[in-house]
Formats: sequence, C-alpha cells, structure tokens
Amino acid sequence: MHQATPSYYHIAVEPAPERVGQVQRIVAAHTRYWGLERLTPSTIRGLGVLLELAVEGRPDSRIEVETWWNGQHLINAVSYEARACGAARGFPQRCSAQIAALSDGWGSCTQEARRIVWFSLRSRAGVREVLVPKLPVPDASEALQLPRSALPVAAPESVPVTTGTAS
Repeated sequence: MHQATPSYYHIAVEPAPERVGQVQRIVAAHTRYWGLERLTPSTIRGLGVLLELAVEGRPDSRIEVETWWNGQHLINAVSYEARACGAARGFPQRCSAQIAALSDGWGSCTQEARRIVWFSLRSRAGVREVLVPKLPVPDASEALQLPRSALPVAAPESVPVTTGTAS
C-alpha cells in the first residue's frame, strides 16, 4: 500500500524565459518521485503560467518556487517581486482564469514587496495516491499504556500443577 509522506521542495531562480521549462522539468521530476504522476501535468502547466508572468517583470528580481505535498493536497507557490508586474494593477485576469481552470483552489497575496501566488491540486480517492488521515500526536499521558492484569497461563500437560507456598 502506498503511504503518503509529507514532502517539500523549494527552488530559487533568476527570471529568464529559458528557466520556465527547466523549473517545470525539475518540479515534474519531484512530483513523479513522490508518486503523484496523475497531478504532474496540471502542476507543470500551472507553474508555467505563473513563471511566465513572473519572468515578464524586471530581470534583477528573483523567483522562488515552492511545492508541498501533505498527503491530500499538492500545493505549488511562486513568489516574485511585486513591482515586477505592477502591484497596483493586481493579478492579471488571464492568469487567474487559467489557474482557476487547472486547480482545485488558488490564491494570491503581496507580502514584503513580493507577490505570492499559489494553487492547490487535491488527490482523488480511488487513484494511486492514498489519502492518509492525519492523526494527532499523542502526548505523554496518552502514549503510556496501563499495566495489564496478569493473565492465567495454561501449564504444559507434562508438568504437574501444584499449589502451595515455597519455603
């Protein structure tokens, strides 16, 4: 049975059109390694849209790509300098429509002069990726087992059973 292990990958690149394909191939390799082949095409298409948007900006800014797998969702985020694409005009309509069509959920925010755009892909039941419920970590009192009462042990037939006190 395939068990989902939480995973994370981060890469920072200089903005250039040739970097878009490189980053897509790197992230695709990671998602395949994590056993998420079914989510790979949507992931690389969504990252391509976001990376092309970030590359349109100034060449001196840096682009960061992060990918998380938590056992149920594959979350991809791209952050870049907000001034690169004009923070005043907001997130372009053409990009938001494409990301919304490719993903199960997405969002955008600006933090410390950087725009962060993320999208999420949910693993479906009945497919290779198994949804693993997250159990809370037990604290010390829950982890300790109470001693079991002594169970009577059946004696072998060849040894006679006697009762009495030992002196």
